[in-house]
Amino acid sequence: MAIFIMSPEHDIHAGRIEWGLRQSGFEVIRWSGLGWQREQNASINFGTRDGVYLGDHRIDSKDTFWFRRQSLVTHPRVAIADEKFAHGEYRAFLKTLLVNIEWTGAFCVNKGSAVQLIENKSVQLTLAARCGLRIPATVMANTYRFVGELQDTLTDDVVHKSYRPHSWFDQESGILCGTETTCLDRNDRFADEVYAYAPGIYQQKVQKEFDVRITMIGADFHAFAVSTVDKALDWRTSGMFGKVTVERIQLPDDVQAGLRKFAHAADIVFGCFDMAVDYAGAWWFLEVNQAGQFLWIDELLPDDGLYQPMLKLLSSREDLGDVNFPPYRDCIEQCPKQDDSVPLSKDLPYLTLEA
Repeated sequence: MAIFIMSPEHDIHAGRIEWGLRQSGFEVIRWSGLGWQREQNASINFGTRDGVYLGDHRIDSKDTFWFRRQSLVTHPRVAIADEKFAHGEYRAFLKTLLVNIEWTGAFCVNKGSAVQLIENKSVQLTLAARCGLRIPATVMANTYRFVGELQDTLTDDVVHKSYRPHSWFDQESGILCGTETTCLDRNDRFADEVYAYAPGIYQQKVQKEFDVRITMIGADFHAFAVSTVDKALDWRTSGMFGKVTVERIQLPDDVQAGLRKFAHAADIVFGCFDMAVDYAGAWWFLEVNQAGQFLWIDELLPDDGLYQPMLKLLSSREDLGDVNFPPYRDCIEQCPKQDDSVPLSKDLPYLTLEA
């Protein structure tokens, strides 16, 4: 049995989990993602060497594959006229590859087919509602028409969210900028053209008492109340700068039952759910990130975090016996330091930050 981790080399989460698994005696194969160099090559074979290969390693039905982060690097010498074609072929091959890894019988966190389904925001809301979870009134559009109707219907304000987290570095000012959830006053009115600049998610503002981050690891739900001093609309920005407090809490039975139905229907074994609790005590489903960050919890609560549960999930294909996973404190002290920065260039004009 081997544990494959698909993630760029700079990813701290993958590096620290890899260290913990190796310390516990497991074979770990780190694959930085699909690319033109030999160690980034992949192959799906039918014939004399049946199977899926990542680099020189064949994935077996007894293996585990953690789809931590997607990475794709095309050949730097491809002709300019062919760049778009080559990138499209790489992306199509990567999608095919992930599904075929699932079909090897390897334990996938998460399956390629499930990833493609559940990363769709509208699917998330539809599924949450069907599983008995409360969702805010929402419009996804690139036109003011339906957003205006939403504003006229609600007594509360409307918030705007982007489909993907996005941040960029302004070279002239030296300032790191990023998108976050913003509030639209009920009286705000903009020209239809403004909404056409980029599609967005417009949602009923939940008058929340606090946020909740729920990380599902296997069959277990780890729930933490997240608070900011200024009651921030989007706590993720504060979280990046360590300006949040977290406390482990118990999930209400009906919320846990709804999340369990959701996970079963989506066929995922890992996911970071964001919910909000309003002043009346009602729980609202906001979204799920099937590959979300989780070790920031351990940074704040090193004795009650998610490090060891994640190590246990990824090694669950083996009879663990008396395996003692290292605590997160040991990881911080002994794990080799990693550079989590991403160089910015004309080919990479922005970087993506997620909580």
